[in-house]
Amino acid sequence: MSEMPLFDVILPTNRRPHTVGYSIASVLGQTLSDFTLHVVGDGCDAKTEEVVKSFDDPRVRFHRFPKGPGFGYGNRNRVLRQSSAPMIAYTGDDDLLFPDHLERGARELEERGLALVAFRSAQVRPPDELDPYFFAFDWRLGGFSRFLRRWFVGSANMVHRRELFGRIGFWDETLMRFGDRDFYRRACAPGESAEYVPETTHLRFFAAQWDGRYAGFAAPPQERYLPLLRDAAWRDDVRRRAAAASGRSPLVRLHQAQDFLLFATRSGPKFARLLAKRAAARIAGARRRKR
Repeated sequence: MSEMPLFDVILPTNRRPHTVGYSIASVLGQTLSDFTLHVVGDGCDAKTEEVVKSFDDPRVRFHRFPKGPGFGYGNRNRVLRQSSAPMIAYTGDDDLLFPDHLERGARELEERGLALVAFRSAQVRPPDELDPYFFAFDWRLGGFSRFLRRWFVGSANMVHRRELFGRIGFWDETLMRFGDRDFYRRACAPGESAEYVPETTHLRFFAAQWDGRYAGFAAPPQERYLPLLRDAAWRDDVRRRAAAASGRSPLVRLHQAQDFLLFATRSGPKFARLLAKRAAARIAGARRRKR
């Protein structure tokens, strides 16, 4: 590893001792090994910290902070402002990166001259069902599809250049949630070079679906999927299924629509309040400029 790594990988965590170790292992298994993994302890408990510190790898650095507001975007920013790698990637404390996630991200940024690339994700549903058709990455409804895709682009989907912070700012610390959608929205603003690439590069385990279920497992499903990620044939099969037109059957579309309704019911009102707050800020700003 070079003195200044190519990547800083940000992994925020709170209380996930049962899954965070697998997430760390998926980062350490990257084909591109030139990175520092920053585990950002956002008010995390002692058990989670113990799991993190059990990894004897100089690339893993643990940062312990008091619990920040909401999803702890402020703590994430503190680490990002102190680090210096030219490229940034993210993952969750229950998600798993494909081994070539960083390699593919760096290649897209370099070969296409992008500031940010957003990849596709596959979902693992309870009790243990891999869904390569995860909504809404393959919907083709023009501008509406782009809006829906932004709804499901999380931090782990994104790989970007550090220089992007200088133009669009860091993570919005005033937000309690939806920081990933806000950051991606700013990265996609006119004049910026951000693109969505329909390649599956990681598995997502949505906390809203899984947090109440882990206790019923002798081991979390991440334990089974971690070795599968190292199998190139398995990864190729997931990607092939995700891209196959046959996967977009009426039954799959119905399943995706049910997913969207579930997430919209849970997060929609809070997202609407965020949009209203943002609109009010724009109006107030316009009035100030007129004075």
